[in-house]
Amino acid sequence: MTKIMKRPALFLLASATALVAEDMAFFETKIRPVLVEKCHSCHSAGAEKVKGGLLLDTREGIRRGGDSGPAVTPGEPANSLLLTAIRYQDRDMEMPPKEKLPASVIADFEKWIAMGAPDPRNGSAAVMPPTVDIEEGRKHWAFQPISNPPVPQVKDESWPRTDMDRFILAALEEKGLRPVADAAPEVLRRRIAFDLTGLPPDQTDPTDPSDPTDPTDLLNSPRFGERWARHWLDVARYAESAGGGHNVLFPLAFRYRDYVIDALNADTPYDQFIREQLAGDLLPARSDARRNAQLSATGFLCVGVKDLRENSNHRYRMALADEQIDATSRAFLGLTIACAKCHDHKFDPIPTSDYYALAGIFTSSEPLLGARRNRQRHPLGAGLAPMAGAPVVFSDADFAQMLKLRVDATYARLAVRDEKYRILIEKGLDRKNSEKHNAMLEAIPSVQKLMRVVEDTEAACEALRARYAAAQPHSLMAMREDKPEDCAIHIRGEDTQLGPVVKRGFPQVLATVETAPVPQDQSGRLQLAEWIASPRHPLTARVMVNRIWQHLFGAGLVETPDDFGLTGQPPSNPALLDHLASRFIAHGWSVKKMIAEIMGSRVYQLSTAHDGKAHEMDPANRLHWRMNRRRLGSDALFDAVRHISGDLALERPAPVIPPTPQDDRVKSMDLKAWFAPTARHRTIYQPVLRDHVPEDWKLFDFPDPELVTGRRAQTTVPTQALHLMNSPFIAEHARKTAALLLPSATSAETLVRAACERILNRAPTPDEIREAAAFLKSFPANDKSESAAALCQTLFGSAEFLYLY
Repeated sequence: MTKIMKRPALFLLASATALVAEDMAFFETKIRPVLVEKCHSCHSAGAEKVKGGLLLDTREGIRRGGDSGPAVTPGEPANSLLLTAIRYQDRDMEMPPKEKLPASVIADFEKWIAMGAPDPRNGSAAVMPPTVDIEEGRKHWAFQPISNPPVPQVKDESWPRTDMDRFILAALEEKGLRPVADAAPEVLRRRIAFDLTGLPPDQTDPTDPSDPTDPTDLLNSPRFGERWARHWLDVARYAESAGGGHNVLFPLAFRYRDYVIDALNADTPYDQFIREQLAGDLLPARSDARRNAQLSATGFLCVGVKDLRENSNHRYRMALADEQIDATSRAFLGLTIACAKCHDHKFDPIPTSDYYALAGIFTSSEPLLGARRNRQRHPLGAGLAPMAGAPVVFSDADFAQMLKLRVDATYARLAVRDEKYRILIEKGLDRKNSEKHNAMLEAIPSVQKLMRVVEDTEAACEALRARYAAAQPHSLMAMREDKPEDCAIHIRGEDTQLGPVVKRGFPQVLATVETAPVPQDQSGRLQLAEWIASPRHPLTARVMVNRIWQHLFGAGLVETPDDFGLTGQPPSNPALLDHLASRFIAHGWSVKKMIAEIMGSRVYQLSTAHDGKAHEMDPANRLHWRMNRRRLGSDALFDAVRHISGDLALERPAPVIPPTPQDDRVKSMDLKAWFAPTARHRTIYQPVLRDHVPEDWKLFDFPDPELVTGRRAQTTVPTQALHLMNSPFIAEHARKTAALLLPSATSAETLVRAACERILNRAPTPDEIREAAAFLKSFPANDKSESAAALCQTLFGSAEFLYLY
């Protein structure tokens, strides 16, 4: 066993550029908007009078501080005066002075400072030049049309298998380098299985003549959609609760998740995948099932963070539009357009007017959230066919009745449309006034009639519950058109300082992409979807093939998958990126064909062997002289352990819609009943709640569902090894795995062989068999099941299990 244990530990450091991009995204989405809205009126270069000598509109200003000293000490929250001020810990420096920030916002500032206070702002003021040079900006590589570069000639004609190999080899030969040897068949088989399904390869007969590296069967497996949907859900910031400090459940978000899985399994063309997520409700449908899928797809625009405590409807809608702009631009275009909310973009050629041209598109549409406490017109969401898209709505009488029967007053408050009823119900939510409230309700003739009709209160209550339960399966989170209106520029992002109204449209730097203008009587979402999905768009295909390459190699040709702008990294092989993008479009935007083509290349099938000369010249392996070693993500890790132990349920679980408590906030709920039904299923089917991501998921770098995450961080910390050594979950499944192996294990050798083949997907060497047998024999407990479980747990904790070679 020593050899197994002595295999070198694999330490993959996270790319600095990826970490910087994630940090910047946190600042732009969590910190900058608060500074602009709550602080700049008194602490910026644009303030009439700068208070306390403190400027918070630049990185230098916030660190230098004002009359009281530095406002922020990066990495030291305890020594940062800004936190003292926003926590209201010092009466003389409470900020903002009129109202304390929500606890969730304060927590964001604490986290930001602990991260090192990453801040892209520079200069002496936050005021940008009045114009952006659009024409100059168009010269950036990412805004140039996709070319179809000629396949380069190479010196070693015997090495390439595909044209993409020629692009790789030509770049290596230019530097005087050679690729390493090919991976062993069992290594490649494991790599392909995890890359396509997120699960280890099936146990096969070694005499089976079929090609172990052929991905066809796995591409057609339902497990493919589950694996690749998880990649997309990271980008789509998928979660099943609102976050934002008032963490309300989104019990119908699962429909969007299932749509993504099904779309990937069906190999829905990527351009259609875009159209459906942005404007599926506006597309024609050939059947009720297709209509349902398209409605579910627009959940992309609904599943983001929402502050449901916001009292101003205008601020709520603008915050929602900001989140939608950020998700749409990062996910499909690799651009940080939301950075232009308060001022012209600091780096990219995107003026503030372009931001508000997009904002008008999103504020002209209405999200239906499928939750009880939100700003929708009814409590459930859009209706699925066969109701022809009609919303599920209960009558005022139903809800007045429910209120009288003491059943879910929250529904009553949201659903009653008549203002006089609403006021009475709002007052009636206070139990102290219940008798007075009932008397007031009884004074309304329609309610008097209702109360005379309803004698059997228990039966009526059960009937209403049944009606609600029957309606739930036909509901979903989705978008629909609202009153179309253009949006005014919000100076410095503040809703109290409005500038000129901007006509709905698209970023000017990409105006070379032809599209129909936004009609006055439509939101513009359909035109936006068509514009992004255009084969002539310079970004859309590049961004997606880069994401595919990243998931297969560990790093994209562009290392910043969500930022193709001027602050992002340039492609390591621009010609290859355009070659792949051209083929992606030419092959009908097929994700599966693109994956199969890459997997068939020789560069994908290289080993992870070290080469001193190549490492010295290209330590980050940007030229792809070898395959990168990659650690399993949290979902693949825990799914694999369950699968190996025989405890993974592979069928899709039935939807779990939680009970309807008076208060839907996650913190006030007992969530065990919601988590339990999916505990044995793949992690993609288990609930993802903002602020409640399981600790073991976070330990292995599950992303923050509040952010668009095109590339997960990859940390290597001691607690990961300790978790695998001591986790009750790992120990339990090591015992279950041992129980599967022992009945057919006639000796220590056969047990070791079976354990290595099941967990590491390869046969052990003679030395490993000898040393593992000695380990089993020396185990303190004279119990075969315990020693076998210890062997399995050791293998689960090994680098060879945790990484793809």
